[in-house]
Amino acid sequence: MPKKRNIETYNNSVNIPVYNSASYYFDDRKQVIEGLHKRELPVGRYGRYNNPTWVYVEKRLSELSKAEDTLIFSSGMAAHFTTFISLLESGDHVIFPAECYRQVRNIFHKILPKFGIIAHEVSIVDPEEFINQVSILSKKHNIKLIHLEMPSSPHMYLIDLCKVKAVLDKKTIVTMDSSFAPPPNFYALDWGVDIAIFSGTKYLSGHGDIIVGVVSGKKYLLEKINWYRDTTGPIPDGQVAYLLNRSLHTLNLRMKDTNEKGLKVATFLQSRSEIKNVLYTGLETHPHFSLGKKYLNGHGGVITFTLDLNEERTGHFVDKLKEPFMASNFGAPQTLIEQSTFFTYYEYSEKELDDIGVSYGTVRLALGFIDDIDVIIADIRKALSSL
Repeated sequence: MPKKRNIETYNNSVNIPVYNSASYYFDDRKQVIEGLHKRELPVGRYGRYNNPTWVYVEKRLSELSKAEDTLIFSSGMAAHFTTFISLLESGDHVIFPAECYRQVRNIFHKILPKFGIIAHEVSIVDPEEFINQVSILSKKHNIKLIHLEMPSSPHMYLIDLCKVKAVLDKKTIVTMDSSFAPPPNFYALDWGVDIAIFSGTKYLSGHGDIIVGVVSGKKYLLEKINWYRDTTGPIPDGQVAYLLNRSLHTLNLRMKDTNEKGLKVATFLQSRSEIKNVLYTGLETHPHFSLGKKYLNGHGGVITFTLDLNEERTGHFVDKLKEPFMASNFGAPQTLIEQSTFFTYYEYSEKELDDIGVSYGTVRLALGFIDDIDVIIADIRKALSSL
């Protein structure tokens, strides 16, 4: 007699269940043909290829970004690397911003060249010059892909997407790291981006308790990326997918709160004579403020500011703060702070820091939504007064 199998019950749960299974069974050969070969039934095969909890949250993420399709990954960097390695081949030329995330720069500088991919680094400090250089490179080379980051860390630089698109060949794939400005703050795909990439660990998750990456965009490109994900396996488990789905319930509320807090703290920091410069796209003093008005619906809770101090004295200021945690992340419940050259870029030489425009007095503040913003401001005021 065939083995009796338990039939799943309670399918009317309000919340999606967490599927933690390595395998998915078939009742007979007919179901294998319908479910696996023809893909006519919504059934799984093996845990590296699909998971019902993933499928649910991926659909929600597609709706959020207005994308044709979405894939989730084990981390934001896994999402980036899998995207690039899926779409690029030996001999392809790519453009990327000099001021993008340091690990993404490592992919372009140290990993992709091993596969014969030629990467061109262009600064985005001057938006018009960036467009000019992209135009020159596009005429000189067959640019397969351009990767953008908006806003960038730690400067919160922006890019004039419309003008960039205008100077590119229509076949050039446009990818963008939108981790610092997810929907509802920014809808990258509405502005001609083909693939939006997110470190879902940040604002999308919002609770600082999972590592996850997200890729949303055009279906024909996502199908190529999906083959590489199936093959190489940079996948999250069912629990991570569940927690990401949970976080999407409050995304709009969290972003609204974070946007308000960010502008309030940035305005306070700008008023202090001890601070040399404040980089926040919601302030008119930000060099790309006009682009922020054009593209962004909100400016988030990450504020970078610089002190006219050396690395050691900047460190003394950070040490005096009692409220923020000294940690790398943003979009989390708690307020976090890091001294950029001592924390994120501690391995960089003075020349390398100069190349990316990060001074020894650079501090990045990432506001948390559970904190009383007036308490955070009072803590910063006290630390500044002690300088």
